[in-house]
Amino acid sequence: MNILLIRPPAKHSQGSARPSASLPLGLLYIAAVLEKNGYTVQIYDAQINVSAPMYCDSDSGVYMGDRWEVIEEQIRRRRPALVGISCLFTAQMENAVKAAEIVKKINKDIAVVMGGNHASVRPEDFFLKTKSVDIVCVGEGEYTMLDIAESLRDKQTYKDIPGIALLEGERIKINPPRPYIRDLDALPLPSYHLINMEDYFQLYQKGFSGRPVLPYNGSERAVSLITSRGCPFNCIFCSIHLHMGRQWRYHSAEYVLGHLELLASRYNIRHVHFEDDNLTLDIDRFKAILDGLCSGKIRASWDTPNGVRADTMTKEMLSDCKKSGCVYLIFGIESGNQKCLDDIIGKRLDLGIAVKVAAWCREAALDTMAFFVIGFPGETRQAMRDTVDFALWLQRRYDCLPSLFVATPLPGTRLEQLCLEKGILEKELSPADLSRMTQGALLINGDTFIAADLKVLLTRFYKNYKTNFIYNAVSFFMRHPRAFFRFAGKIMTQGVDKINKEAIFNILQFKNCLLRQFP
Repeated sequence: MNILLIRPPAKHSQGSARPSASLPLGLLYIAAVLEKNGYTVQIYDAQINVSAPMYCDSDSGVYMGDRWEVIEEQIRRRRPALVGISCLFTAQMENAVKAAEIVKKINKDIAVVMGGNHASVRPEDFFLKTKSVDIVCVGEGEYTMLDIAESLRDKQTYKDIPGIALLEGERIKINPPRPYIRDLDALPLPSYHLINMEDYFQLYQKGFSGRPVLPYNGSERAVSLITSRGCPFNCIFCSIHLHMGRQWRYHSAEYVLGHLELLASRYNIRHVHFEDDNLTLDIDRFKAILDGLCSGKIRASWDTPNGVRADTMTKEMLSDCKKSGCVYLIFGIESGNQKCLDDIIGKRLDLGIAVKVAAWCREAALDTMAFFVIGFPGETRQAMRDTVDFALWLQRRYDCLPSLFVATPLPGTRLEQLCLEKGILEKELSPADLSRMTQGALLINGDTFIAADLKVLLTRFYKNYKTNFIYNAVSFFMRHPRAFFRFAGKIMTQGVDKINKEAIFNILQFKNCLLRQFP
């Protein structure tokens, strides 16, 4: 049986973040399990087009990846019997649906399976939107997709497979959930050979990276890794436990280091984005990973784009992070008001510890960032001001770069439930609205604030953010004049008329990279 796994092109709507290239890690894991069990698998990442990364569709907006007519041609040529389509984000649901409809247009007998985060949280949405989806995978897809493939191969019914949703007549049937994978080390390493890794590295060089390309040669040869799954915490805005569960599960340090050694030896990777939601939850495991990175077998730097908990870090551990190649850490602080953190967000984080860790990072010359969110139901104007003030103070005092977001009621979260109960959404939110909200669109009118309050705070934040950013850059270069000449040299090498503003921002954002001697 020929199985095709597809990631559709990404739509870029006005006001949302720019689409970016990234490895289709979920599809690579699913493919590995299928191949291990004897199936022929292909991966078609329709988001990746090195020669023409983005195009404008006059009817619906800007896309990253292949045009729809090319996608149809590719599917026809590959002649699959089973197609799995990835829909990680609610904002990209329409593209996933369109891909499914193209498959059925080619051959209505091809089985179409939809998976990913949105599919796991709202499987019924796909059956309400289209008749071109046969099965929706709910939760982890590796063994569910294997069960589906075996059922189709053996011409058996798949209607009772755990962890799927399907149509029975006109009724949407959601089967009992599949137990989460307890032993993640039992999974084979992702099937990287099914994609052209160099295509991704080329796009990173062109600026199509969802993560910063750091100011040293080779940093664009980066990969994302997820070494653990699930989250035992219960932050009001987070949807991770809806599709990955509340129990934290992890790859052993040995598995992670073996994975990295393969990537370094076979693909010459130079940087790793640890995308875990809870990378440091098991301190002993994390220390073992750091020890392995310090051994010298894996010459790669690393970062934590999704953030780590400040209260899991010690001064000694931060020193080990630096030695092992860490270039920046992001901390999920969320609020500068302790009562809001405890009673509304449910973060269970002591702000005093966050300050202490920021000071340790500055002492260790580790660049840092922090996530903050305002606009929660029940949050007072003063609490939001406290968050803005705290974020700006951390930036000015410890050069901890703040990212400020507007609370976004993702499907299935406690935040969405609370907004619906209180009736404080401006309108029923579309996938595009959810994408715009994270970038500052104001669609919640709270019971203790109005949207105008958020606009005032956001304006003040960004004005002071820019002032602090410039102040910290000047202060850094005054302390490290040789770093300034490296910085100036990179600009002069590019030529003033070809200055990449995003690249310059990354240099100033992660200034300590200029002090590192990367080969």
